[in-house]
Amino acid sequence: MSFPSLTHQSLTHQPICCSNSSSQSESIGSPTTGVFIKGLPHSTAEGRLKKAFSEFGDVKQVNVVRERVSKQSLGSAFVWFDKEESAQLAVKKMNGMFFYGRFVLVKIAMPGLSKNRRRATPYKF
Repeated sequence: MSFPSLTHQSLTHQPICCSNSSSQSESIGSPTTGVFIKGLPHSTAEGRLKKAFSEFGDVKQVNVVRERVSKQSLGSAFVWFDKEESAQLAVKKMNGMFFYGRFVLVKIAMPGLSKNRRRATPYKF
């Protein structure tokens, strides 16, 4: 029998939980319009991200990655744009930049990557 388990983000470098996307019907070969942001302050809200990333184009959706049980932010998020060019511009301008007190990593989101990865078992002490 398999039970869902929580994994520590710093051990797996993969999101534990995030809201579902309205753009799940994209095919594997299509260009992505989403970016992944890592290193955010835990207090970062969707509205703050939408405002900051709207500078690069029309933002369709923002999802902050949260821990399943406590719903606490894990310091990463996804932002989806209307156009691929907007996503690429956001990566070019924001990757490695100082954002609300922290340096952030911003890269093009890889569709379906986290869905197919196996969850690591947490360390037991």
